Amino acid sequence: MLLRHPRSCCCQPQSSFILFFPRGLISSTSSIPVHISISIPIPIRTYSSPRPSKSQSKAALQRSQPSFVALNPTITTHPPPLNLPEKLPTLPKYRYYFRVGKAYAVFYKTGLKAIWTNYKLARDLPHRIFFSDQIRIHRAVRHGLLSRADLQLIRRTRRDINKVPLFALIWLVCGEFTPLVIIFFTGAVPRTIWIPKQVQKAREEAETRRANSEKASIVLPAGPLRRSDMESMPEEPQRNALKSYAQSLGLYPAFWDRWIPSMIPMSLIKRRVYKRLGELEVDDFAIQRDGGVGKMEDEEVRMACEERGIDILAKEEKHLRRDLEQWMERRAEKTDERIRRSTGTGK
Repeated sequence: MLLRHPRSCCCQPQSSFILFFPRGLISSTSSIPVHISISIPIPIRTYSSPRPSKSQSKAALQRSQPSFVALNPTITTHPPPLNLPEKLPTLPKYRYYFRVGKAYAVFYKTGLKAIWTNYKLARDLPHRIFFSDQIRIHRAVRHGLLSRADLQLIRRTRRDINKVPLFALIWLVCGEFTPLVIIFFTGAVPRTIWIPKQVQKAREEAETRRANSEKASIVLPAGPLRRSDMESMPEEPQRNALKSYAQSLGLYPAFWDRWIPSMIPMSLIKRRVYKRLGELEVDDFAIQRDGGVGKMEDEEVRMACEERGIDILAKEEKHLRRDLEQWMERRAEKTDERIRRSTGTGK
């Protein structure tokens, strides 16, 4: 069993733990596992859920772990705070801009370091699940082997790692002008180094694209969708719905609009839409199982609404939670309806 904790504080209580090392991890000729007793600090908050044994039931997993831990991934999956200096009248301009540059350097350094931290946490999940395909990861979530926090840690870490090389190239070319240039390449930058302007700009663009999609008179079913919902549509309405859904969720850049389907095939759009539908279905399941919307942190609620195409700007937290809860209720209704149809107990 691997014990992982994010960080400790000198004022935290100490406790003794027993680590069990399998034969293959140590150099020993004995067949008896080695037990080592050490004292480590008990963290105030852990960021990934404890791993159940094969015989441990899902109910036992939920009882053994606080809901907020299972629902909310580590804070390192979000951008760190950007602490810009105050512009004082008595401060020379060159000193002010030097401090601004230093603040951005600290921000990017912290964000990139967070990606490495997240990778180590995700890599240490059991059965090398981080390196598995989407189907196996989703199956592990449904079987209670991974919490929602683990699922989001894997998803966000994979996404950020893939974008690090391009950000490194931008940094190499632009140097100290990176904060001025990078705002135009938000989609190609790891989420952990999004400055507040990038977050706001991305959300505004997403809501503008959703509004434009509605003006195109393409009506999508309200609430959660399944792959079968899309496939049951006639060919032409399905094509328009796929494009509109991908556009409203930001699954492709805005400049692709004019090239679909002439140069960018609909098969690519369909693959992205179906992938997102599968992710949302498993995420909904994990949210309900691990504690519900009420136990989610505010930023997690905002990000969950974003991923589901729910507008979040100019809305209070309570309204966002209500919208997300309504989404979850519609998901439960559709699931119950599908079960009734499969069992022949409903109309």
